[in-house]
Amino acid sequence: MLIYDDPEQRKDLVRSIFQILNDWKIALELQVILVGLPAGTKARELTKIKNGKAFPDEDEFMRRAFEIISINKGLKLVFPGNSTLGNLWVTTPSYNFNDCAPVEVMLSSFEGLQEINKHLHGSW
Repeated sequence: MLIYDDPEQRKDLVRSIFQILNDWKIALELQVILVGLPAGTKARELTKIKNGKAFPDEDEFMRRAFEIISINKGLKLVFPGNSTLGNLWVTTPSYNFNDCAPVEVMLSSFEGLQEINKHLHGSW
């Protein structure tokens, strides 16, 4: 049994992930990449997913969803009480990532998502 077998839990998870990406001010075409959808996914299909009418590939989406949620929690630990700074951190170039923004690292691969997650949680 999968963690999110309940359709309502799945819808809540999807809404949460896309709310985080919206808070980070990530463009729709980049959101597609971050959640592991196929390149070229149409806006219409993304809207269906966001509204809970379709659910992306379980394994890939769930792995990426875990990392995105964990990154968001890490931002709340690093920037307590100031979500704006945390959201800005995601898109601001950083010395820690060779002057790339953390989102650029996240977009590079699943391992990039893990790298940012580990960085925020102090496991580097």
